[in-house]
Amino acid sequence: MKRKMILSFHPCIKTDLQIILGDRLPNEREMEFIQDADAIILPQGCKKELYHICSCSEAELFPEYRYRYMYTGKVGQMKLFQGLKLPFPCSICCNDFEDLFQKWDSLSSKTPFLLKEDRKHEGAGVHIIGDLMDVKRLSERSNKSDPLIVQELIECGGNVLRVVVVGKKIFSYWKRSMDPHQFITSISTNAIIDYDWMPHLQDKGTALVRKFISKTGINLAAIDIIFKANDIPLLLEINYYFGRRGIGGTERYYQLLYKAIQEWLKDKGLSSRLVELIY
Repeated sequence: MKRKMILSFHPCIKTDLQIILGDRLPNEREMEFIQDADAIILPQGCKKELYHICSCSEAELFPEYRYRYMYTGKVGQMKLFQGLKLPFPCSICCNDFEDLFQKWDSLSSKTPFLLKEDRKHEGAGVHIIGDLMDVKRLSERSNKSDPLIVQELIECGGNVLRVVVVGKKIFSYWKRSMDPHQFITSISTNAIIDYDWMPHLQDKGTALVRKFISKTGINLAAIDIIFKANDIPLLLEINYYFGRRGIGGTERYYQLLYKAIQEWLKDKGLSSRLVELIY
């Protein structure tokens, strides 16, 4: 019987065959390896083209990135949450700034609101809109043709719960602003990490994420959650490429990833004996 082959495109996960692509796509010989593989380990920063090539094979894929590429950007994620009937802040999609200007009469009564640029993450591209002049100023320095989301502004004191999924393990912590009047919070803007604050809300947020991953199978992502005044958790954003400081740093992240891959292979009936972590 032919031994099952595990192929890795991840630079830190060595398997039966490891291929480091860098910025290129697989060549003809590597395409044959993909077709021969029983399981493929993808890099966290996997390109859309590589994912589609691998997904057309019969191999099992880790991580589960189907929804990453089916529902791209903030607009795609909003549609995913909506389709799954999971709670998220009230949002309206605009095709571009011209579409936003045309809808302004109906949107003006909703100010202040958040305006989110589709392709940006980790707090970037999120703006508080108070009036039409805010929109005009923003349109002058942003890509006018990208989709936008108009989203209700929820008073959360700058506190965002991050729930990190690595395989079957789930971790949660708060990103908290030093300024209670700050609405946009990220680690890159000096937010503090708090593991202990509001444990009952962490439990509610984690329960919502478990429901989300039960519907999608997503097994490597960081999901941001905010809470309304009545403590109802709302899905805010999925980050497939996320910072690692909140789960103990890069070394611990790779240890968690390595164990998650081993467990995933076992669940798929494949041996992890030759899988190594290298970095």
